[in-house]
Amino acid sequence: MHTLEQISAFVAVYEQGSYSNAAKLLGKSRTTVREHVVAYEDLLGYSLFVINGRKAVPTDRANQLYHRAKLVEKQNRSLFVQSQTLYESDVHTINICYDVITPLSLIAYVEDKILHYNSDIKVNWQHRTRQRAMELLLSDSCDIAIMPYRGQTSAEKEVTWQGIGSVSVGCFARPDSPLALADDLKIEELMLDTQYLTENFASLHANFAAVRVSPKMHLVSNNDLLCELVKRNGWTVMPKHYMAPWVERGELVELKLKEVSSDITFGLNAFFCFGKSDIEVFGLILDWMTEWHLQQR
Repeated sequence: MHTLEQISAFVAVYEQGSYSNAAKLLGKSRTTVREHVVAYEDLLGYSLFVINGRKAVPTDRANQLYHRAKLVEKQNRSLFVQSQTLYESDVHTINICYDVITPLSLIAYVEDKILHYNSDIKVNWQHRTRQRAMELLLSDSCDIAIMPYRGQTSAEKEVTWQGIGSVSVGCFARPDSPLALADDLKIEELMLDTQYLTENFASLHANFAAVRVSPKMHLVSNNDLLCELVKRNGWTVMPKHYMAPWVERGELVELKLKEVSSDITFGLNAFFCFGKSDIEVFGLILDWMTEWHLQQR
């Protein structure tokens, strides 16, 4: 019977492309990783890799084994994380990361619920990019990350998630912008003007291509600064709930595009490590997030 160390070594070498890189990832020596793979090959009765210079090239049989082995390795990690989480179940501080797309009313709703549940719990709301939030989840520096759905069936990191709801976004510019004054505004006209984009949106790549329109794109990390810049020049794509105060004050207006007949919406997910939802307060927080969305209908 194979061991979990052998499976872990095989997956690491397969993904990293060499024994040296796999050893760095696993925090083991190259010799140890090599011994685990060789022992696994002896057990199977066939080779898993062919050495080509410094590279370990997977064989056809390795390609066939990889996905099943990856699943075993992932489940093993999940079991370990969940067992540790259950051990550390006395919660005093909660760290929640959120994206610019997260409605502020959702944050306020959950904050109020937590205070009524246990006012002694310290809650930290941290505005982070998706990549940084995922890193913090894995390092146990973040408990829940509220991020947009990317349209994929699995997260890019070893975490799980729960759907919350959807958020509408729109295009915005100053009231006297030529874009706002156009009677029949088309997307190609947006491409000719400066687009201001938040760091969060810019990091979402292909699945959010709809928000990356103009080749003249300026990246802005601070959302309030972005709005101040758009009050003077160009346009932006932002969640409607976030832009509401600027629109109500008459400082910005939503642009109406001929090619877009309905709202552009993005799904909102709550990401967390395996086993986190089994702890009462975190399970309640996830329920409260879904509860908030149902109340918006």
